[in-house]
Amino acid sequence: MRKTTKSHGLLGAVVAVAVIVLLMVLSAGAILGDYFGDGGGGFEAGVVVLCALLCLAVAGGAVAALIQRWREVKGGEEDEARKY
Repeated sequence: MRKTTKSHGLLGAVVAVAVIVLLMVLSAGAILGDYFGDGGGGFEAGVVVLCALLCLAVAGGAVAALIQRWREVKGGEEDEARKY
């Protein structure tokens, strides 16, 4: 059965990205806070910072994907896909 409502389905994407960003920022903060709170340094500090940056990169990628999806929906791509 065909949907007759004109919803774009962006709410689910926004909620998912918000949860991912929150989890990744909290993870990066926990990694950095736990390590540097004990006064760590040296080579291990670089590894810890790299892991934290990877968490933040995941969050940034999720936001970039949401922005791309938002532009696709606003451009009418979702309506075009329904034709097939």
